Amino acid sequence: MKILIIGQYYKPDNFLINEIAEDLAKRGHKITVLTGLPDYSTNKVPKEYKFFKRRHEFLNEVEIYRVPIIARHKGKIFRVLNYLSFFITSSIFALFHKFDCDVIFSYQTAPVLMINPAIILKKKMKKPLFIYCLDIWPDQLKVLGIKENNLIFKIIRKYCRYAYNNAEVVGISSEPFRKYMINVNKVKKEKIIYLPQHSNAITINKKEKDSKNEIVNFIFAGNIGYQQNVECILKAISLINTEKLFHVHIYGDGSNLYDCKKLANELGIEDRVSFYGRVSKEELSLIYGEMDALLLTLCSEKKIGYSANTVPAKFQNYLSIGKPIFASIDGGAKDLINEILCGEAVSADDYKGFAQILEKYIINPRAYTQYGINAKEYFYKNYTKELVLDKLESILYSMQQ
Repeated sequence: MKILIIGQYYKPDNFLINEIAEDLAKRGHKITVLTGLPDYSTNKVPKEYKFFKRRHEFLNEVEIYRVPIIARHKGKIFRVLNYLSFFITSSIFALFHKFDCDVIFSYQTAPVLMINPAIILKKKMKKPLFIYCLDIWPDQLKVLGIKENNLIFKIIRKYCRYAYNNAEVVGISSEPFRKYMINVNKVKKEKIIYLPQHSNAITINKKEKDSKNEIVNFIFAGNIGYQQNVECILKAISLINTEKLFHVHIYGDGSNLYDCKKLANELGIEDRVSFYGRVSKEELSLIYGEMDALLLTLCSEKKIGYSANTVPAKFQNYLSIGKPIFASIDGGAKDLINEILCGEAVSADDYKGFAQILEKYIINPRAYTQYGINAKEYFYKNYTKELVLDKLESILYSMQQ
């Protein structure tokens, strides 16, 4: 197959689409990518991509075309300009450039506007369009404080209905998306296919514990922003009342890191929690081996809209580690934790309930050994790259005219 992949982000920015494109190429497909200049990781365009450099290149058998953008920098104004610039430049490029493909694959993160060049090419080339939806729009606007009665929200909602209904197939990365797509974006249910994000298994060296009195270690690793609700972890820590020692290790960076550190200080829990900032995947894989259990939190739907019902990509990573998962979360992730029996979960924002399940684990961690085993088994049956790519490949083959 000749597959044209369209999305705002690609190498050297770190997204799963990098692996998808390269692995499809290894399977013998001709892969072309239309994307923007890299700026996601650093908020600015690297020197080697400025002044019209590397606008057309080949990386690991993937042909890449890059269009100019206004870099993300910092703040909401630049973020909006960044989104709009890719929307405009990629759409213009799509109008005037000739591509050779059998199917168009729109890898849709944020914003939903990145679908636009794919729609233009679908109509111009009369080729089938597959949209892989990884962020739920228009509800994602609520994270930015834009409510449903806002004119911007209404405009984006209309665009979402237009965009998704131009696709032959809409892939959803989380089952709760299905209901939202049908009810809000008016997508026909027969167009929707569940395709979970793949995850690479995290290999760790397990640390065996002999002493009953040894400290219990929890870890949260990932982005520390408003949506992630790390504050819920901190509030729960402040309520745990047990003589047995425990410590929470928080790895990552984000817009809420300063406020979380401040809250930990206000709650007087500095001796129970440590912040380490961002570390490499290699370092993190070693750190996971020293941990006993994994923490997962997300804000409620009241705070961030329907996105609260999705399954964070981090959940798949956690499953591969093979340790119990404790969560304060709603929707698909909570349902899966209960279904898999890989940990325990309370509702999002329920820091009191979260404290209770953590305290139970601290008192008797050995009672939860089977949870880690269940997590790893489920991962290898559902989320490996090979399984997900097999399904993606099957979807794309079925769409060819």
